[in-house]
Amino acid sequence: RTRLAVMMFLEFFIWGAWLPLFFAYLPERGFNAVQQSWILNTFAIASFVGMFFSNQFADRNFSAERFLSVSHLIGGLAFLGLLFANSFWSFFALMMVHCLFYVPTISITNSIAFANVSDPQRDFGLVRLWGTIGWIAAAWPYIFFPDRTNMFYFTGAASLLLAAFSLTLPHTPPRRDAADSRLQFFDNCQPP
Repeated sequence: RTRLAVMMFLEFFIWGAWLPLFFAYLPERGFNAVQQSWILNTFAIASFVGMFFSNQFADRNFSAERFLSVSHLIGGLAFLGLLFANSFWSFFALMMVHCLFYVPTISITNSIAFANVSDPQRDFGLVRLWGTIGWIAAAWPYIFFPDRTNMFYFTGAASLLLAAFSLTLPHTPPRRDAADSRLQFFDNCQPP
């Protein structure tokens, strides 16, 4: 349970390290209102796309811990790249890459936790609690390093740390049987 709690802590630390600061940072960066809305909506766009990708593709083809590792590696590097983005389009594209790889990991971390606790009804809440603690803890570094651009370093570092840490998580193989049974259900549905 300790490794799963650390996973949840880092997962939500990443999100909490940038989201509250972005609303004030984007106008400082010189983006107009329309550009800001597009950048802030990358998470929502990725939520629609990621929902299908993580549930339909990743669950069937990748072990969850490896998918988590690769996703956070790519997402973390994209977020660090935002430091060097000089135009709206480069900033938007890197933010979209980060979100497309981050959003599916929210459900993947839940899958890993559910698959690896002995009693999900009793244990999952205690493991997931560490995600909330991670979100809150993400604000603390800004007490000592108040510059908003530090969010790129904190988020990127936490993503890369979780990418490495994910390789130490319990092996959670692809769930081809569950995915196949969902497909069989729909295949067997016949119109009246």
